[in-house]
Amino acid sequence: MTAEAHETTFRERADRKRTLGVFLLIAAGAVWLWLGYQLLAPFTVNYGSRSSIDCASPVFYDEGDGKRRSYAATEGERCATERDPADLLALLTLSIPLAAAGTFQYTTGTVALTLRRHEDELEHLRAERTP
Repeated sequence: MTAEAHETTFRERADRKRTLGVFLLIAAGAVWLWLGYQLLAPFTVNYGSRSSIDCASPVFYDEGDGKRRSYAATEGERCATERDPADLLALLTLSIPLAAAGTFQYTTGTVALTLRRHEDELEHLRAERTP
């Protein structure tokens, strides 16, 4: 393998790592946006053919009389089971490895490309300096 071919392969591999990192970070960000929506947005629970319940968001719900009560006690058990915090926490837990892997891949690809550019600039400067 020639030096130019090796250099091209190295740069392509670093670029692929960076691209994979971006996609993994986008996937983790999409999960986080979905979790934010699930926590902050009010929703409606449909059950049966004509019955539905309007529920406040799990974060911003009104206790009514000023006493601090749980979401299930305030909004009802049906609303609480529809947006179960355990399910949301499981999604958050699964998104953390995506974010970590994405950060690692993006960082290693970017550092590799930056160091190659730095070496190229140094070689160019050394070539200019020597007659």
